[in-house]
Amino acid sequence: MTSHGRQTVAVVGVGSVGGFFGARAAMLPGNDVSFCVRTPFDELVLESEGEEIRVDAPTHTDPSEVDIHDWVLLAVKAHQTEAAAPWLEALCSPTTVIAVLQNGVEHVERVTPYANGAKVLPTILRYGGEAVEPGRVRHYTYGYLYALDDDIGARLAALFGNDDDIVQLTPEFEKQAWSKLVTNVAANAIPAITEQRFPVFRLPEVARLSEGLMIECLNVAATEGVALDRDIARSEVTRLAGLPDNVGSSMLYDRLAGRSLEYDALNGAVVRIGTRHGLHTPLNETMVALLSAISAGGAS
Repeated sequence: MTSHGRQTVAVVGVGSVGGFFGARAAMLPGNDVSFCVRTPFDELVLESEGEEIRVDAPTHTDPSEVDIHDWVLLAVKAHQTEAAAPWLEALCSPTTVIAVLQNGVEHVERVTPYANGAKVLPTILRYGGEAVEPGRVRHYTYGYLYALDDDIGARLAALFGNDDDIVQLTPEFEKQAWSKLVTNVAANAIPAITEQRFPVFRLPEVARLSEGLMIECLNVAATEGVALDRDIARSEVTRLAGLPDNVGSSMLYDRLAGRSLEYDALNGAVVRIGTRHGLHTPLNETMVALLSAISAGGAS
């Protein structure tokens, strides 16, 4: 808990996202950061912008080793949330805030059953990087998140030193969330299926498929009352094709490592919410079928 004005911060899931944002939080003198992991490491090393940032912070592998914290940065993949429940039970109370650093648009519904009374703060990630080994993260591009511009969002921004390069507050959080999902239904799924990094989007056939996936997501967003510019589909495909050759998606990295895949929070959400509104999404349904088959052969 808070002591002498300091904030206690537990990062649950220290892969690429958790490692990046955990390192950024640890760099500020008012934060006491600890890492909750399955595989221990001696120190966290973040490779970013030609530098190596080294973070020496407590690392825990058992929920019995921790107590209530002010903040939890929940950075496990969306489909791993239930498995993180013992950590949340040990770390959280009604005074805790869980910042959910996950993909998708269903953060609150997904995390609240395991929150132990804590406040659940959804965020939208804009980040590109990969965990190259336990305790070492390689950051490629972007590196910030969106949160709702309210009191809790302002507290998250303060946790990161009110640095707009790390936390950006927005009054239109739902638009940001669906805009990111529009990108992710292609940007995560297609590299995972093809086992290729982002140059795959330069292929005309892949670009057309990507745009179709995104348009289905735009249609579903509209049924949820979130109106987005239809041109976002084409512009996002163009942007993805123009990213550096070494950039991939988190789902690609998970497939290459033999891990289970996060498709249900992305393409699965489009299908699930679309079905609720009577809207057919055949391209995303196909992605779900293919990714579920791939994921079935991966590790947990």
